[in-house]
Amino acid sequence: MNAIGRLAAWFTLGVGLASFAGSAGGCDPGASDICDLKCECEGCTEAERDACLADIDGTVTVAEEKGCSDQYNAWLVCVESEAECREGTKFAFDGCDIEEDALADCGGGNQCTAAAKKLCAECNFVCAEPDPDKCVGQYACESACIVNAPCTEIASPTPGGAFETCMNGC
Repeated sequence: MNAIGRLAAWFTLGVGLASFAGSAGGCDPGASDICDLKCECEGCTEAERDACLADIDGTVTVAEEKGCSDQYNAWLVCVESEAECREGTKFAFDGCDIEEDALADCGGGNQCTAAAKKLCAECNFVCAEPDPDKCVGQYACESACIVNAPCTEIASPTPGGAFETCMNGC
């Protein structure tokens, strides 16, 4: 699982996120911790860092609404522990599949299904039912980017914007 855009990953990889993600005794990572790791690696403008924080804040809200706060927090902890800067320019994390699967199961499906539903129901794009067995790797990563982006951004990505950055990170 690559790129911070996946943080929103799901339904996206935000209570005011910083307070939610750091709620379990102050030991768990907050949005700023994750975004700082990403920005230290890839270099971020203030706008890109703000977009990262906004993505995570939105995700925490969805997780709370679906009763998945514990699963989301476990995923964030894993992301922070697995995060690395590859080739000095690419923020990545591996090894969080179990936590991501638990989060997806709690939310009622994986990010590929969520992306397909969004493209069809919200964005009025072409509808197709994804194969849940193929929701891995780049396909899963790109699906998470779709879930976290506004329809207008998906239709016409802003160069250097959060959606384009997320997709390029996949």
